[in-house]
Amino acid sequence: MEKEEKKSGRKKLTKAGRRFFQVVLIAALCVAGYSGYQLFSGIKEYRDSQNAYAELASAVEAVPEASSEAEDPLPSGVTRADFAKLSEINPDTAGWLTLPGSEIDYPVVQGTDNQYYLEHLFDGTVNHSGCIFIDYANSPGFKDRNTVMYAHHMRNGSMFADVEKYRDQAWYDSHPLLYLQTPDAIYQLEPFAGILTDGAAGYVQIRFESEEAFHAYVQDKIDQSTFTSEVTVSDSDQIVTLSTCRYDAYNGRYALFCKLTKIA
Repeated sequence: MEKEEKKSGRKKLTKAGRRFFQVVLIAALCVAGYSGYQLFSGIKEYRDSQNAYAELASAVEAVPEASSEAEDPLPSGVTRADFAKLSEINPDTAGWLTLPGSEIDYPVVQGTDNQYYLEHLFDGTVNHSGCIFIDYANSPGFKDRNTVMYAHHMRNGSMFADVEKYRDQAWYDSHPLLYLQTPDAIYQLEPFAGILTDGAAGYVQIRFESEEAFHAYVQDKIDQSTFTSEVTVSDSDQIVTLSTCRYDAYNGRYALFCKLTKIA
């Protein structure tokens, strides 16, 4: 009898105990399901964004005018933007930015604030990939001494993820030029400095009270730069800043400063 009692001596869960473990199991399954849904949603957003911009580039590519290759200001492989088509899709169209040999080949917009295009694609679709946008405080048409563009650093390598690669001298050496098309002109962007900063550092300045103030601003960025450049910026030049997030610091940013030169 004693042996039988020992064999059956395991304690049974009470009704309350069974209910507790059932609740814990259901909660764990819910968390796992939600995490899976979030992962799936994130992957789907990445895919939707990439497809949308690839389709846009194909739909709005302009047919180049008949001319010799030597006269073409844009290298082969750069999307030639038809701004009439772009503006039909989105009246906020301001340009098209390309960094050859990278993922950066996107339209540029300028809205009425610096929030909307953080979570909307060029066509207005809600998507966390967003769109490259110019600071709303900038004058339209790249007329300011410093025009500032923002875009996300997406973990799948899209949008401005390649901007942070200028932390590496070798990346700068192999990617010394960006091309900016607008409805009225074509520009060349020459990176001359890139800095590690944060969202509270006040690194964005659009207008300057004097050429001396502009010179001091430019020199400060060169002194902090993660790469060395031979590009010279005169006190009368215009620049463009490309700003994106970085993930190795709280509220981190990487800002790339480029000399703006009209080439067509």
